[in-house]
Amino acid sequence: MSKPAVANLICILAWTASLFLLPAGVVLCNWSHGPLVVTLGFVLMVAMVGGTSKWQFRLALYAVQLAVAAASGSGWALAGAALLAVMLMPITVGPGRPEAFAPSAAFCRLITETLNGRKYYARSELIGALHRVKPGSRTLFAVHPHGLLTAGYTWNMFWNLDFHEMTGRIGFLLDENLRLKSAGFRLMCDWYAGPKRWAGAATKRVMLEAMAKGETLALLPGGFQEATICERGVERVYIKKRAGFVKYCLQHGYAIVPCYTFGESDTYTTFTPLLRPRLALAARNIPAAAMFGNWRCPLLPHAGVELVTCVGDPLQLPCIAEPTKEDVAEWHAKYVAALQQTFDKYKAQANKADAVLEVW
Repeated sequence: MSKPAVANLICILAWTASLFLLPAGVVLCNWSHGPLVVTLGFVLMVAMVGGTSKWQFRLALYAVQLAVAAASGSGWALAGAALLAVMLMPITVGPGRPEAFAPSAAFCRLITETLNGRKYYARSELIGALHRVKPGSRTLFAVHPHGLLTAGYTWNMFWNLDFHEMTGRIGFLLDENLRLKSAGFRLMCDWYAGPKRWAGAATKRVMLEAMAKGETLALLPGGFQEATICERGVERVYIKKRAGFVKYCLQHGYAIVPCYTFGESDTYTTFTPLLRPRLALAARNIPAAAMFGNWRCPLLPHAGVELVTCVGDPLQLPCIAEPTKEDVAEWHAKYVAALQQTFDKYKAQANKADAVLEVW
């Protein structure tokens, strides 16, 4: 496996490992006691992850799992209890805090220089109105599409240290559960932090606090819904029901920069049936997408993808302390038009001259 592939796999496993390892720990802890106890174990897991943030509550529930594992007398059950302890650590150590572990410059060098994950792709490039990117300019980069695992956002912006030099200090906003409750992902984000960059939860509180300071931000407005509607080779965004970020930008007089990644929809072959129930799950912040990538390692994206993120012209919003619904709707419509314009302007440069954007 090539070094860039290893870098991609590290980042992908940071996103996905908890989705598999946390349930695996529950099954191992409870398996020898039968299906009913396994089911109760999953109820405890949901309570630990989604319940109160008090560590005493979570420790008590974990103690129940540990006792069940010990009662089985199985080494596999105790291994499951150990796995649960590792997976649950991030929601117990400094719950709610953006950083629980110290930044690691060595880790950032490993991903960006030693392994250089961007070289996995046939082309990984940031193009467009880069000359209009100004440090400290109260700017929000709104990036589409989410895709399955946000390859464009990840490699052309998040891990692109040259981009951070253009923007000055920038905060990348990510799903709250991933940022704060996923063991591998939280560790990666904490190590990632540095003078020019930080990774935070995409919550109203975090966004408004950062905007009050005038921080430059980057966001994936389409979220899990945009991931759910992803289909290989189809250019599609989920934005019609995404207006909250526009309201916050109006309240703080931010410029919104529409960004579009061509090639994002080529990274994986996706599961497309049962769209309505999967969108309903996504609306509850539950990932409801499945994918298959490189045949050698399906977690990795397909080989030969050209990943081109296009930066549009900034859309400067007025500063309105209490914007009305009409204000938000007006500027949301202008944003959607600016996104469409960005798509049309740069698609030929991304070798997608015939592409058509579907706006959901």
